[in-house]
Amino acid sequence: MMTLDKETAIRKIAEMSIERVSKALIFMAGMEAEHIIDEKSGTEKRRSLSSCRSVT
Repeated sequence: MMTLDKETAIRKIAEMSIERVSKALIFMAGMEAEHIIDEKSGTEKRRSLSSCRSVT
């Protein structure tokens, strides 16, 4: 069962031009990539801090 928000989003996307939907999807992919990069950077920083502490 879909919620009202999902139904509204689907309806609005269906009304958009192909070009506009493409731009929105590219934007969303960029946001997701940024999130993944931030997560990996945070993990690497924690690892380097952890290894520095174990050396000293």
